[in-house]
Amino acid sequence: MSSKNYTITFDNLSLAQIYYWSSDWGTEWTPHHMSAKLPLEIGVTAGRSSKGHHPFIIVEDGSSAHFLAVAWSGNWQISCTPHLHSIEILVKSDCEQTRLITKTVDSGGINAAMREFIADFRELDTHGTPKLLTEWNSWWPYEDTDINEETLLANAVRAQAAGIEVAVLDAGWFGPAAKDSHWHHLRGDWDQRNIERFPSGLGNIANAVRDLGIEFGIWLEIEALGEKAELAKIHPEFVAQHNGENLQYACLGNPDALAWALEISKGLIEECGAAWIKMDFNVDPGPGCNRADHGHDATLGLHAHLQSLYTLLDTLKKDYPDLIVENCSSGGLRWDLAMATHVDMGFASDPDWPEHSLACFWASSLFFPPEKLLGWCDSQWHGEHAKQLFTAQDSSDADLEFALSITLLGGFGISARLPEFSASKMELVAHFIGIYKEFFRPRFQNAAFINHLTPQPQRDGKGSRTVAFAIETQDQLPLVTIYQLDGGPTQSSITYLPPKPEATYQIRNLVSDEILFKAHKGVLTFQNSLKDNSAMILIFEEISG
Repeated sequence: MSSKNYTITFDNLSLAQIYYWSSDWGTEWTPHHMSAKLPLEIGVTAGRSSKGHHPFIIVEDGSSAHFLAVAWSGNWQISCTPHLHSIEILVKSDCEQTRLITKTVDSGGINAAMREFIADFRELDTHGTPKLLTEWNSWWPYEDTDINEETLLANAVRAQAAGIEVAVLDAGWFGPAAKDSHWHHLRGDWDQRNIERFPSGLGNIANAVRDLGIEFGIWLEIEALGEKAELAKIHPEFVAQHNGENLQYACLGNPDALAWALEISKGLIEECGAAWIKMDFNVDPGPGCNRADHGHDATLGLHAHLQSLYTLLDTLKKDYPDLIVENCSSGGLRWDLAMATHVDMGFASDPDWPEHSLACFWASSLFFPPEKLLGWCDSQWHGEHAKQLFTAQDSSDADLEFALSITLLGGFGISARLPEFSASKMELVAHFIGIYKEFFRPRFQNAAFINHLTPQPQRDGKGSRTVAFAIETQDQLPLVTIYQLDGGPTQSSITYLPPKPEATYQIRNLVSDEILFKAHKGVLTFQNSLKDNSAMILIFEEISG
């Protein structure tokens, strides 16, 4: 492993705290904090940058704040060793050269450091203005066994009518012509098409979707190698191995495997004219490949694989500049600032019930620009999950409205059985998509920052049950979103000072169009009367400077 070390200082270390977040499937962005006078060691050994912990820490004493990110998609370790007035920080990774992004401020605390940290990252990102298309995705309501041509098109009709701009076909399109074939076992056989489910072929189906007035997107897990995939027999030299054990992915550190992966990825994009590709990865590479016949050093197999993956992603953006490339890895288990420079956005988490969605956005928006964050909320699950209870027919309009108000944060997506939505539910979807396109997307496209007005919510009724954010840009009117979760006490009031405190604002509820304050100047103290599982979306409309 390579390493870097440095030292940060504080006048009084007893006042300083260290914040970090653990992570696993469905438990991304679980917060932890501790005294900076205690030693800390966190890291990842699963081979995915956020499977175990997220690669970030914050050290702050109320005024000064230090942000650290490990910009790497593989294994890493952060160690903090306290001294009298300083902390020695040692970072290791299995990247050939450990890459860090840091920011320290002497005043303004976490909020000031966050803004400078994210601004610095935006300077590194070359993707330009994000498109942020509103999406419908097939996965949760149908998974792979229940998705087919007819079902896809029926959802695309309803999606287009509501103003959604792209329909993304997730897993289920590849493999042998069998209704019950299972996607997980067959990953790698991307040259096969399941014509039992999609008899017209992907190209014709994509054209049919576009004929409805909506773009077409596709899912791909190009790295993975399922246990029944023919690829391992056809190209055994592609298989990643560690000490002879099959790691269940194709090692892109092998130049021939990278060439194959590029050919497959580009062929799929061109076959269906994809406007969006969801690049998934549901495998733990662990220490990575150490085969001697791949051309990489035995100790740098994961490094070689990830560098080739970055090359693949960059090539797709270069050759298809209008393509949206989404990063997913069992939800948010390989999401870091290195990966974020090679894709348009990253998926937050597979589970997405409201308190979990808000918890993920709250924490991730400290480190990632909001335009990089894609999250759905309260998807309609085909399978069972104790918290994923939304259904098209049984859930109330109020349940849907709350979920859609959370979906406004970052990229906007929905994964539900739209043909089963009532007329009133479809009207709600259309209404919130209209709000997103008019108010939220333009701000996210204009380098918005998220001002965290309340502490982080947590799963299982923990953390703050009142959650509020301000969305601020340099030259647009601020938005404030307020959410009231169930399961705990309500915060009686939320205080917010707009970026132009000398201005007079009319404050309007964007959902109901109700004017809450006809003329307000200075600090707003909003008295919280929200019921459990409800929200308010406010815009501050300047009426005098």
